[in-house]
Amino acid sequence: MRNRIILGFVTFVLAVVLSACGTNNANENKANNTDLGAETTNNEADNTANTLNAEDTTSIPREVPEGIKEAENSTFTVGDVVTINAAHEEGMQGSQGIILGAYDTIVYSVSYIPTNDGQPEENHKWIVHEELQGLDEEMLVPGAEVILEADYEEGMFGAEGEIDTAEQTIVYMVEYVLPNGIQKQKWFKESELTATE
Repeated sequence: MRNRIILGFVTFVLAVVLSACGTNNANENKANNTDLGAETTNNEADNTANTLNAEDTTSIPREVPEGIKEAENSTFTVGDVVTINAAHEEGMQGSQGIILGAYDTIVYSVSYIPTNDGQPEENHKWIVHEELQGLDEEMLVPGAEVILEADYEEGMFGAEGEIDTAEQTIVYMVEYVLPNGIQKQKWFKESELTATE
């Protein structure tokens, strides 16, 4: 965890330095050529919505599990900016995020014991059906024992767990930034997100 924080800080510093260079070049172009300046301003507006202030964050890429089905009638689409109305972890509530994908699947909250001898994780939200080992398409019921194949937290992959809740729904992979500058990608249910204007 400490290495992630250090890596995040280093990436943050580099991103700020590089973005400052890009801003100066854009301003020089604007001063030298008004036509190019107008084009640059439009491109900057488009890029802001798509990057969610990426210069202030550390990207933690996360793979979508194999076999998960894209949602056909989702409220939000890739690139939409949303506000998170959930508090799965400190600093999450009220954060803005960008939709990376929408999927139709079964979502679970799971209690598990990390493989790295960490503290038991109670009611972890969310694990999708495709992140559980060796399952068919049937929804599991609370109390069912599972083995996790998700690996976005230390000690999660291969951990034994128990289903706390289960729901067939549309889930979204959302990239967001915590107040401490750490960028994350997590699953959210539709009810946990609202459109940001």
